[in-house]
Parts: sequence; C-alpha cells; structure tokens
Amino acid sequence: MRRRLAWWWLWTWWLVMSSVAAQTLPAPPPQDEELFLEVSLNGEATGLVLRFTRGNNSGLRSSVQNLRDLELDPALFGVAGRDEFDLDQVKGLSYTYDAARQALALRVDDVLRAPVAVSARTVRKPGVATVTPGAVINYDAYTQLGQNRSTSVSHELRYFNANGVLSSTGVVNYSNQLRQYVRFDTAWVHSDPQTLATWQAGDFISSSLNWSRSLRMGGLQWRRSFDLRPDLLTFPSASLGGSAVVPSAVSLYVDGVRQVDTAVPSGPFIINQVAGINGAGQATLITRDAAGRAISTTVPLYVDTRMLAEDLTDYSVELGLIRRGYGSRSFDYARTPAVSGSLRRGLSNNVTLEAHGEAGRGVLNGGAGVLWRAGQAGVVSGSLAASAGGSGDSSRRGAQATLGYQYLSPRFSVDLQSQRALAQYGDLGTVEGAPVVRAADRVNFTLALFGGQGVGLSVVNVRAPLAPPARIAALNYSAALGWGMYLSVSAFRDFRDDKSRGVFFSLSGSFADRISATVSRSRQNGVRGTTTTLSRSADYSGGFGWGLQSVNNNGTGVRQAQGTYLGNYGQLTAYTLETGGNRSTSLDAAGAVVLMDGSVHAARQVGAGFGLVSTDGVGGVPVLQENQVIGKTSSSGYMLVPNLTPYLQNQVGIDTTRLPLDARVASTTQTVVPARLSGVLVRFPVETYEAASVVLHDAAGKPLPAGTTVLHVESGVSTLVGFDGVAFIDHLQPVNHLQTTLDGVRCVAQFSYAPVKGNALSTMGPFVCRSVQ
Repeated sequence: MRRRLAWWWLWTWWLVMSSVAAQTLPAPPPQDEELFLEVSLNGEATGLVLRFTRGNNSGLRSSVQNLRDLELDPALFGVAGRDEFDLDQVKGLSYTYDAARQALALRVDDVLRAPVAVSARTVRKPGVATVTPGAVINYDAYTQLGQNRSTSVSHELRYFNANGVLSSTGVVNYSNQLRQYVRFDTAWVHSDPQTLATWQAGDFISSSLNWSRSLRMGGLQWRRSFDLRPDLLTFPSASLGGSAVVPSAVSLYVDGVRQVDTAVPSGPFIINQVAGINGAGQATLITRDAAGRAISTTVPLYVDTRMLAEDLTDYSVELGLIRRGYGSRSFDYARTPAVSGSLRRGLSNNVTLEAHGEAGRGVLNGGAGVLWRAGQAGVVSGSLAASAGGSGDSSRRGAQATLGYQYLSPRFSVDLQSQRALAQYGDLGTVEGAPVVRAADRVNFTLALFGGQGVGLSVVNVRAPLAPPARIAALNYSAALGWGMYLSVSAFRDFRDDKSRGVFFSLSGSFADRISATVSRSRQNGVRGTTTTLSRSADYSGGFGWGLQSVNNNGTGVRQAQGTYLGNYGQLTAYTLETGGNRSTSLDAAGAVVLMDGSVHAARQVGAGFGLVSTDGVGGVPVLQENQVIGKTSSSGYMLVPNLTPYLQNQVGIDTTRLPLDARVASTTQTVVPARLSGVLVRFPVETYEAASVVLHDAAGKPLPAGTTVLHVESGVSTLVGFDGVAFIDHLQPVNHLQTTLDGVRCVAQFSYAPVKGNALSTMGPFVCRSVQ
C-alpha cells in the first residue's frame, strides 16, 4: 500500500513540475515568412521575381543581391558589404506590398540611382593597334626644264615594327650651281597607347607653352601624347543631366544643331562630352515621353579648348643639344647640352596650371602660368617667368610677364593678350642669337552680322631687339553670298610706318564637279595686283585635275597652267609658266614606295597610318574605305590605302561583284587599327571554287530523288540532291566519289574533274550511282 502511494505521489509531482516548466520556458521564436514577389521599379515592370522575408511585427527585408539584380548600386543605398537590409530603413526608398498579387512596387528616388551615361560624341571607337613590319619611302621630286634645269627631291625614309618607328627626312638639290644633300630630321619614336607616353630619340622640337619658345634639338624626349587616343577629349567638356519619369526619348541641341537623339530608361541620366562648342554656347535638352509630352531645358555653356580637364596632366621633358643651321646644314649641334620641360595640369574644370623650365649654356629659365575660366564670362590667362645667367651676375637677371583674356561666342569674340619682358630676360633661344620680344600686345575683336556676314578688327603692337617697332591695325569684312560664293575685304596700316599699308579684295566660289574660282585685287605699299584662279581638283579615287592662274602686278603679267593626274601609284603634275615673254616648264611627281609582305609596291604618299590590302593575287578588285571606292588592286593583287586614322577603327573592304564567278571571300569588310606612322596588312583571302553541279542518276537512269543525302568521299562533306538529280559539290579533286544509299543499298558514283578556265561552276553528268557490296 505504501509503495503504491509513493508511486502515485512521484507521478503527481512529475506532472505538476512539467506543467510549471512548460509555463516558465520561453516560447520558440517565430519563423520569418519567406516571400517570392514580382518586382516593379518606379512603375516599370522589371520581369524579375525576387526573394524577400517578413517577420510578424516587422517590414520586408531584402538581400543586397536583389539590388544588383535590379541594376542598383548598393553603395548608394548605404548597404555595401552587407548581406541583408530592411527596406524601411533606407531613406529615399518606399514600397507597396500587394499580398493578393504577390507583387512589390518599389519607389526609388533619383539620388539612389546611378545616372545612365550617354555620350554626345559620335566618334569612331578606339582599338588595339596592330603593326606589320615594313618600310616606306615618301618622295616628292620637282624638276624645272629648260636652260635653268634643276631638280629637287625631298624624301622621308621610314621603317616600322611593333617596337616603334625609325624615320629620316631630307632633300637632294641638283643643278649647275648647286649639288648637295641636306638632312632634316632623324628619330626613333616609341609610343605606348596604354600610358599615352612617347619616347623619341634623335631630332625633335622641344616643348613650349603660349608664353615660352620651342627649339630644335637632338637628344631624348619623353612626352605625353594625347593623339594616341583620338577619342579622348582633353579639354573640360560640358555635361548635362536630367531625369525621366518613364522611358523617354532625349534630344540635345547645341546652338540650334542637334547633337544627340537617343532613348533613355526611367530615372536619372547624364549626357557627357557635349561637343560642338568652343567658347560660349547654349544647350537645349528636350525630353519626350511615350505620350509625346515634351519638357525643354536650356542652359548656357562655356568651353575653352586651351584648358585641360580636371585631373588630366600633360608633360614633356627633353635633354639634348640645340640644333643649328636647320635646313642648310645636316649635322650642326651645340656642344653644350640643354634641358627643357613643360607641365600642364587640370586642377579643376575651371583652373589649368602651367609650368615651364629650361637650362643650358649659361642660362636658367623657369616660370608658371594659369588659365582661369570665369564662369560664362570667358577665360583669363597669365604667366610669370624669370631667368638668370649662369655666372650669377645680377645684371643678367630678367623677368617676363603675360596677361590675357579671351571670350568667344557665336555673336562676337574678344581676344586680348599683353606681354612684357625686361631687357636682361633670356632663354635658350636668346643664347642661340634669337632675342626675346620685349613688348607685344594683341587685340582681336570679331562681330557676326546677319545673313552670314562678319567684321573683325585686329591691333598688334610689337617691340623687339634688332627690328623696328610696329603697330599694325587691320580691318576685315566677310560675307557668304550664297550659291557657294564668298566675299572678303580687308585693309591694314602700320602706324609707325606711313608707307606700310594695303587693301585686299577677294571673291571666291565652289561649283559642281569640284571646280573652284577666285578673283582677288590688292594694293600694298604702292603695288597694285590682280589674281585670277580657276581650278578643278582630282577625285580622291583617282583621275585628272587642272588649274589656271593669271597674276598682274603693276603691269607685269604672269600666266600659269597646270595639269594633275592622281592614281594608285602617286600624283604627277605638269606646270607651264609664262612671264615677260619667257616660258618655263616643270614637272612634279609625288608618291611612295612601300616594302611590306615580302614585296615592293608603288603607291600614293602615305600619311600617319595606312593599310596594304591584299586579295591573294587577284587584280582589278575595287577597294573601299569607309564604304567609298578609292581604287582597284593591281595585277599582283595589292593596293595601298593611305591616310587611315591611327588608333581608331577604320573600315576597309572590297567589292566582290567584280570577282570571278568561281571566287569566294570569307569576309568583305575588316576593321583596321594602324599605329602612328605605321602600316598594317589587310588580307582578304580570295579562294577559287573547285566546284560543279553534278547530275546523278540511279541504275535505272532516273534522277536521284530530291532530298537524298550524298557524301563526297574525298572532302568528307555531305550535301543534298536537288531537283532533277542535281547536287552542288565543292572541293572537287581530279578523281571524285559520291556515295549515298538507295532503297537500303549503298551506291557510289565516280567521275573525274578538271577545271576549265572561263567556265566556272560548270554542270557535269549525268553520272550513274552504282550499287556496291
């Protein structure tokens, strides 16, 4: 009995304690509700179903990956580096949750959205330049015939490969009185498009700024070359921004000319690199939604191409010997080395800083300058430089200061510049016998009138050693008369010399078929002159051009006529000149010789970049540059395409309509990106079809059924039989076998093939497909 009571008491105690424990233990935490919702952004469907979570007493939570899927930047939301965040905690973000539709409508302010960038420039895209090793000789030979026979041949020798360009220029003069060769410049140039740096060893022109001077030197130069990126804007370009509530069409007009016409999604957008402005201008931004509603915004802009964009740096450093007697002596350099350097930095889009220094042969020169854009009011520039003699003598110390202001606009423009230098101020040019101008002032004013007319006034005051002072004023009037006619009238006078004055009148025009004419009349320092010119330029793709000119100065007449032929191999011009009853004749031949792809080619003079088109020996194929025919390949299948833009994508192609019927080309257009002063081989492999239409019959003499699969055993290529048992077979061999299966039995047709010139893609057969075991 006692044992039963003990068990009953333990059982009752366990039940009571279990009840108490159940009441005192905390309840398990509620689980977050997982939702998969269809998301819209600012009223626009995204087409995405994303995962969100929601607690019992809290709002929605989202993963940071959801923002990336919606093309939103987590950094703008302040949640970068996190996995999840509460939607209610982001300022500028609101939402509506539709439980019935399982949809989520997000509203995001523009400050949380990265603007869509649109470029206002329509330039060709840059590309990775390629170089085919080769050599070029550009030449220009001028010969005067008759008793005073003389010949002058100028040249440029150029070798290029992937490491750079070695070039040398000079001229050969040959006559009864003079026989000499003069070398101009020789240099090795290596450029790096990634860093925009260029190294040049040999002859070069030292760097300078608007308030310093350049010199020819021989040595080593290291400089920044923005021309390695022709698509890059170096000056501060305008940017315009806006916001579209719904997907819209955006148009940008600069001074009334449309620059951009594109579509943008909803949200903020920005139009970068607004071009077409130099000086003051006006930009109008028009946004149109799907319903045609338009919002127009007009803002004033001011752009100065002399300045550098913010954080952009331009530099040049030179070390070498100053060149002397350039153009008359080949190797004349100073014995004392000199160093020079220039630096420009875009401190901001409104301020550009400049610095320049040079030293050598007893002179030390240095200075700094600034260009400041005063909002829409123009640009103020100034500089201050100082120099000292190498001996430290105070009497040889000097200074130079410049101050300028420029304002450009479509209606009027003002350009003011003043420079002053002390008598002892000097630079490297002073040491070489070219003294610095002591005082220079310039005032330019232009005014645009109605109907394409304009007037301009210029006043220049110069005071320099070893030269008389000058104060010249010039007045100019111009007008576009319509029908391609242009009128210009100008007059000048030197107020320090009463005899120095003149008047100039010119009427010119351009007409159809590349014909232009000019009539001018002038009177200068008591000399009256009349000039009449009529010319027609040769077409760029090749052809003839001509020119006629008549000059009369105080009764002395000069008559000249010229004829020009421009071809694939160069340009030939013949001149005839008559003056005072004497007539002379001369010839000029200009072109190039190119060594590339293991062969030599005659061509026109090549420019900064060129391509050599090869059609694998097929001649007479028209070659196109930017979809314009510029010539045909030679009998050896080559043609040189000159004047390609370095480091930009150039379109070069061929016209296949002139190819034989049995020829085929894998591609008719290629994108060519040459390096500066280099060439690239553009190969269009032209293959010849070894093919024919073969008629196949079965053993009963009936054409094989259409749709039958036939295997060409020699090439391993299968094809289908068409109507009347005809099958087109390519890659034919002298002996061929065609194999197929008819009614479950394998059969083979055998035939021979020999190409017949002038009978491309012939029809052969019929051939019987015979059964085989």
